[in-house]
Formats: sequence, structure tokens, C-alpha cells
Amino acid sequence: MKKFAAGLLTVLCSTAISIAQPIDQPTDQIYPTAQAEIQQPAFNNAQPAAQTEPQQTASAPTSAVNNEAQATTEQPVPAYTPAPKKKNIVNFGVGASFIYGNFWGFKNMDDLEEPTGFGGDFGVAAKFTITKGLEFAPEIAFRLFYLDHGDDYLSRQFNMTFLDFAFYVRGAITNAFYLEVGPQISINTSGDYPSEQDGKDYSQFENIEQTPVEFGLNIGGGYYILDNLSIGFRWYMGFNEVFPDVKLYNNTTEDDITQDDIDPKTRKPKSGIKYSTTNLKGAHTMMFKLGVTYWFL
Repeated sequence: MKKFAAGLLTVLCSTAISIAQPIDQPTDQIYPTAQAEIQQPAFNNAQPAAQTEPQQTASAPTSAVNNEAQATTEQPVPAYTPAPKKKNIVNFGVGASFIYGNFWGFKNMDDLEEPTGFGGDFGVAAKFTITKGLEFAPEIAFRLFYLDHGDDYLSRQFNMTFLDFAFYVRGAITNAFYLEVGPQISINTSGDYPSEQDGKDYSQFENIEQTPVEFGLNIGGGYYILDNLSIGFRWYMGFNEVFPDVKLYNNTTEDDITQDDIDPKTRKPKSGIKYSTTNLKGAHTMMFKLGVTYWFL
């Protein structure tokens, strides 16, 4: 019995020694689970995961709003671009021209050269847009026109004023250059035609009267230096005779004057008969104009 008890005690002791731990070993290694439960409060472990998710969800919109605000703030503001200015359908302007011209087409010049000279005009203008690149441009101008011709024996001057009405159709070739063509009606407002022969005034022996209305055609082109300033060149050709009813009267030949035209008392052409001591038959007007127009846009 004692042997049996001693053997049993020996087995128990061996078993106890084999599972025993050293006394200096840290307790957290001995009981790790229990110590963790003691150090961490129970309510932390019991905190549901859903409580953390709302915080993340709530913070997300704030971040998105901040990002949008930052993007809106950093976005560059586009520069202001004014709308293109529409061109007016109707424009008005004022203009003036320098003129060089002559009379041509005389039937008999009596060995004289054609009269030439200078002049000028000034007036108002308008332009109406018909369609893109095409305009109607009427003008009204007051014109002064001075011509002369002669030789050592005979000289004559033609001092005239007109009121010109021109009607142009103008086509754009480029944004600045254009061509134009149009008829012109000229009303003769005054005329003076002094002449000298051998140093003597022969105007008293003449009764010259110009046609009251003259018709012609203008052809030309122009260029816009600025949007409201243009220069132009025109060539004008008259269609009808300038002195159609003026007869040639010479004291010796009486070329176009008949006996019925002569007053028997004065031996001069009757009142109302138009006559000149030089031949003016067949005269037509030609002009070259260089002008500038300022437009009120």
C-alpha cells in the first residue's frame, strides 16, 4: 500500500513539474486573454461597428462640398467679349472731290484746242445695304467747274456751277475695296462765258446759254482707309450736248444765223436767239474726280 501511494505521488509530482511555469515569467504571457479583457473596458468591445460608419458618412459630404467650393473658386473667370457690332443698314456722310475735266466732241474748233480746267464739289451722301456686298449709294453735290482755251488771238472761259444728283450701285471686292457705277443728273445753276478776241471783250456780241439739264454716267472705285473714311476715284462721261442750241455767229459769214434770226434794225440776232462768236457745237463734258467721304456710323 505504501509503495502504491509513493508511486502515485511520484506520478502526480512529475506531471505537476512538467506543466508548471517559471515564477519570473510575465503574467500577460501566462494569461494573455484574461489580461486583455481586464485592461480594455468592456464597453469598447461592445461598441457596434455601425457607430463608426455614420461618422465617416457624415464627413464625406463635407469633404465633397469643400472640394466643389475649391474647384469653383479656382476656376478662371472668362474674359468679357462684347457682341459684334451690327452694321447699320443706312449710313450718311459728307464728302468733297477735286475735279479735272474738259469739253470734247466739238465739230469745229476753229483751230483751237479743247477747253480744259479744274473744279471741285462738296455735298452729302448716303448708302443703303441691298444685300451682303452690295449697296445703293445716292449723292447730292454742289459743283464748281472752270474751263478755258485759246491762243494769242482768241481766248474763252467757261465758268459754271451745277447741282449734281448721282445714284451709285456699289459692289464690294474686298472688305475695304469697292467698285461703283451710276447715272448722274446735273442741273446748271449758273454760267458765265467771257471771251476776248485780239484783246477786246466779245462777250457783248454773244448770247450763250448752256443746256439746263445734263445727263451722264459715273464709273469708279474706292477704298476704305478707316471704317468711316473712304477715298474714291471716278470717271464721268456726259451723254448730251452742253450747248445744243447755240449757233455760230460771225459778222462776216453768219454761219448758223439766218436772215430770219437777224433784227433788221440792229443787224444783230433777235432776242432769244442763242449764239456765239466761236463754234460750240458738239461739246460734251468729261471729268475725272478724286474725292474723300466721311461716314457717320
